[in-house]
Amino acid sequence: MDDLTLKLSAKDIYEKEFERTMVRGFKPEDVDGFLDEVIADYQKMGDLNQQLIKLMDENKKLKREVEDLRIRVATGRADTGGQHNNYDLLKRISNLEKAVFGK
Repeated sequence: MDDLTLKLSAKDIYEKEFERTMVRGFKPEDVDGFLDEVIADYQKMGDLNQQLIKLMDENKKLKREVEDLRIRVATGRADTGGQHNNYDLLKRISNLEKAVFGK
């Protein structure tokens, strides 16, 4: 998950200082205005990144649960045994697969 770690924070962008030059420089107001927009978007991206990490963790958990249920059904280790429980487990697996992989 290191690939999902952001190198800069919105605060890093906000606090970045640039050397001023007298030759063909930019208006500080224009740069500051643009950086304000970049900071806002970057903060949203950071929030989305955190949500993505949480969803990936949840997805892994659900996949493990689906696999566990498949093993239980295949080996006949349903909680109380019997056809009815196997049907319930298969239905639960199907619902989990839909939640994890979509329809």
